[in-house]
Amino acid sequence: MDKGFKTIEELVELLESRNVKTDSSTAGILRRESYYAIVNGYKGPFLDRDAMQSSADDIYKDGTTFRKLYDLFLFDRHLRQVALSSLIAAESVLKNAAVYSFCARHPKPDAYLERSNYVSAKDMLVPKTYTGNKAEEHSRNLAILMKILNGKLTPSRKTRPFIRHYLESYGNVPLWVLQNDLTFGNIAHFYQLQKRGVQNDACKIVGQIANRKKRLNPHDLLRLFDVLVDFRNICAHDERLYCAEIKGTRCADMFLMLDRVLPKEDTDDLLEALNGLIGQFQGRIERSILLHVVTDMGIRVAQKQPNSQQPQASQPPQPSLPD
Repeated sequence: MDKGFKTIEELVELLESRNVKTDSSTAGILRRESYYAIVNGYKGPFLDRDAMQSSADDIYKDGTTFRKLYDLFLFDRHLRQVALSSLIAAESVLKNAAVYSFCARHPKPDAYLERSNYVSAKDMLVPKTYTGNKAEEHSRNLAILMKILNGKLTPSRKTRPFIRHYLESYGNVPLWVLQNDLTFGNIAHFYQLQKRGVQNDACKIVGQIANRKKRLNPHDLLRLFDVLVDFRNICAHDERLYCAEIKGTRCADMFLMLDRVLPKEDTDDLLEALNGLIGQFQGRIERSILLHVVTDMGIRVAQKQPNSQQPQASQPPQPSLPD
C-alpha cells in the first residue's frame, strides 16, 4: 500500500473511502493535528474487524464519524493533562525524598560524586522479577549516573544559571540544588543505587507525606519510580495514555500508585477530576466506546446508583456510564 505523502484533501477522501463520515470541520482539524495521531492512534474501537478479514485496508463500523475519532483523541489529551499534573507532583515528592535521605546521611556537598557512597553490585536493589546480570547492570548504571552528575558540573552554554552560580560562588553544587537539573529518570537510577539505609529513609518520607496505612518498602518505592517515570514521559510527550501499559501497570493502577505518594487531598482532587472528565465525555462518546475506553484503562465500571457515595481515593475509580 502506498504510504506516501497525502494532502489534507486526500486524507479526507481516504477517510470517506473507509466508511468514516467527515464534515466541514475535518480539514481544519487535520491542519492543526496529526492525521496519524488522531486516526492511527484512536481507530481501534471503531474498526469493523469482520469486514477487514477480506480487506487489506482499514474499514470502519457503520456510523463512524471523524468527529467521534477526534472526541476520543480529545478525551485522551485531557486525561493526560489530568494525570500529568499529579505525576509532576509525585515526581517532586519522590525526587526530594531520595535526595534528602542521601544528603541527611552524607552531608558533604560533593558526597554524591563519591562512588563509595553507593551500593555494591551484590546489594543493589532490583525488581523482584529481575533475571539479568546484577554486576553488569550495576556497573553500567553507576557509570551512566556518574557521567550525568559530573557532566552537570562541567560549565558549558547549556549550564543552568543556578548551577553556574554555585560553581562560580562556591566551587561545588550540593545535590539538593543539583536535583532541580536532574530528570525523574535520573533520580530513579540514583535511588536504585542507594544503600538500604537511604532507601528506607526515603520510604519513610514518602509514607509520611501520603499518610497511608500501608507502609512502603524499598521494592515498592523502586516500582513506583520505574512505573511513574514512564507514565510521566507518556503524558509529557503527548502519547496515547488510556490504553497504555507500563510493566504490567495500566492507567487506573497508575492512579492508585499516585495515591501512595501524594497527600490524600491531592488524590481526592485527582479522583474528582478523573470522574469529572469521564462525565464530561459521556454525552460526546457513545456508551459502547466509552465502556471500551475505561475497560482498557483498567477501571471496573459500576452502574449508576441513586445517592451513591463518592468512591474512596484508595479504590480504583468506578465511574457510572449511562444505560
